[in-house]
Amino acid sequence: MDKLIIGVWQGPCRDGDLAANLATVERVIDQAAAAGCKFLCLPEQFLAGYGKREYLEAAAVALDDERLTALARRAEPHDMVVMVGISERRGRSFANTQVVLHGGRLAGHYTKTMLIAGDRQVMADFDDELPVFDAHGVRYGIIICHDSSFPEIAATLAWKGARIIFSPHYNAIARGRMDDHRIRVRNNHVGIAAHYGVVLARANVVGDWPDEGRLGYGDSAIFAPNGQAIAEAGLFTEALVTADVAPLLARSAWRKRSELRPAVIDQLHQAAIDALKAPEKPDA
Repeated sequence: MDKLIIGVWQGPCRDGDLAANLATVERVIDQAAAAGCKFLCLPEQFLAGYGKREYLEAAAVALDDERLTALARRAEPHDMVVMVGISERRGRSFANTQVVLHGGRLAGHYTKTMLIAGDRQVMADFDDELPVFDAHGVRYGIIICHDSSFPEIAATLAWKGARIIFSPHYNAIARGRMDDHRIRVRNNHVGIAAHYGVVLARANVVGDWPDEGRLGYGDSAIFAPNGQAIAEAGLFTEALVTADVAPLLARSAWRKRSELRPAVIDQLHQAAIDALKAPEKPDA
């Protein structure tokens, strides 16, 4: 391919206000189309907001919701893949899902696998599937927020052939630990990109919740397969970040999965089983 521009957007979300967030996504789709994007990723649960069940209830949508189809149709003339986070309504339960919109329709979805304590308090549903998708001649996958803390999730997508991994977040973090969190998450993404030879594209929110002492810091970026940030938004600003990743995908990998001998894979598998059986130790 000669050119493949991908984009990640960071900006504020109106918690619990589906109409306002839909309007923002429409605006960002138009902005990304003007920039030539073929992929656009927006933050985790962006259409609903995050952190309180009242947000999920007020702004939850089912996968067949016509409003999602309308977003897909808006992007269709530009042949753009749009990924946006929703509170997915599943009967009386909710799931943290990133929908994939392409070709004027819902083309797929991924539901967050690794839930933090706050997720489990308000969401009853989750999936164990780690799908990959194909568009514009490239295979890609999605990890959501805390998923990026577990390299096994990204490794699975890479073994399934993903060349780009999109990582949407909704990081509303207590002020006192915000910067430590930012550094850890950024290093997670650098490591995923470098270890698995993928393009890693992160989208996050920005915002200020003074009554709760939390900040959404942004720090959205696109990382090359060597771990270098090739485009980034910085902190506390609304921005669409774009990069042409075709040259990166055209380069041959400096290591191949086939180089791992079966005996090593067998030991990895057994070590994982043993670790899951072992009693957990408290975090340091």
